[in-house]
Amino acid sequence: MSTHKRQNDTAITRRAIQAEAARLVEKGGVSALSMSKIAATLQMTHGNIYRHFPSKGALAAEIAAGWMAEMRAACEAAIAGPSDARSRLYALVRAIRSELMRRADREDALAIYHYVLKHKPDDAIAHHVHRRDLIVQIMTDAGWPKDEETNLQALVILDGLRFFTDPETVAAHRDADMTTRLEKLVAVLGTYIEQNAAD
Repeated sequence: MSTHKRQNDTAITRRAIQAEAARLVEKGGVSALSMSKIAATLQMTHGNIYRHFPSKGALAAEIAAGWMAEMRAACEAAIAGPSDARSRLYALVRAIRSELMRRADREDALAIYHYVLKHKPDDAIAHHVHRRDLIVQIMTDAGWPKDEETNLQALVILDGLRFFTDPETVAAHRDADMTTRLEKLVAVLGTYIEQNAAD
C-alpha cells in the first residue's frame, strides 16, 4: 500500500471517528462520549480507535476544535454582509448564538467548551482573540485606528456581549426571546463605535 493511500485511509478513519463522537455528544452530552460505542458503531477495534485518539479527552478536544472552527467560519461570514457597525455586531452575535443553539438541546453538549477552557486553554484563548479581532475589524472599518486602544475597546465590547454569547447562558435561556434585549445593546454599542471613530 502506498504512503498516500495510507494517509488517505487514516484521514478518512479519523473523520469517521470524529463524526460519530460528535453525534454522541450532540445527542447525549459529553457524558455520552464512549470509545466503546464508537468502536461498535464503526465496527472497529478499541485499539484502532486509540491509535487515532490516545484518550477520550483527546477526542473531546478534537470535537470542540471542530465546533469552534465552524463557529469562527460562521462569524466571519456573518460580518461580511452588512456595512454599518450596528448591523455587523448584531450579525456576529446572532451567528455565535445560532452555532451554540444547534447544540443547546443538550446543555451537557455545550460542556465541551468548558473542557477546552480547562484542558486546552491556548485553544480557548485563540477562539476569544478571534472574536476580538472580528470586532476590531468592525471598528477599523468604521474609522477607528489600528492600535492598542482599539484592541482594548474591542475587548470591552466583547465583554458587554458575553451574556448573549456564553454557552451556559445561551443554554439556560434557549427558550427565551432575547431579540429585543440584544437589539438594544447592539444599538448602544454600534452608536458608540460609529460616534467615536477617528475623523
